[in-house]
Amino acid sequence: MRDIGIVTLMSVAATAAAPVLPAARSAPLVTTKSTEQFAGCFASVQERRSAAWWFVPNGKGGTFSNLGAAGVRNPYFVVISDRGQHREVRLENASAGTPEARGVSECI
Repeated sequence: MRDIGIVTLMSVAATAAAPVLPAARSAPLVTTKSTEQFAGCFASVQERRSAAWWFVPNGKGGTFSNLGAAGVRNPYFVVISDRGQHREVRLENASAGTPEARGVSECI
């Protein structure tokens, strides 16, 4: 009986220590709009839907999210990366049909 307990304990420990694969990332969408044009459009769409959002620009694009908003359990992230003649837009931690996914689709 003791041997079964030890084997079970070792199995649980091995499972807990196993590496976890990172979540699969979706392919980025591409737009020829500037960061400012895309950000203005996305912010307008979110405002019309009364959805919480914030935007942090950086030198090569920026990030939208609703992280920290009241009642948000799974925050989304819209990452805009400037690639010269085009911008890559990646929607992370959001499902199709959500306000943020529709906003990205409308603004691409």
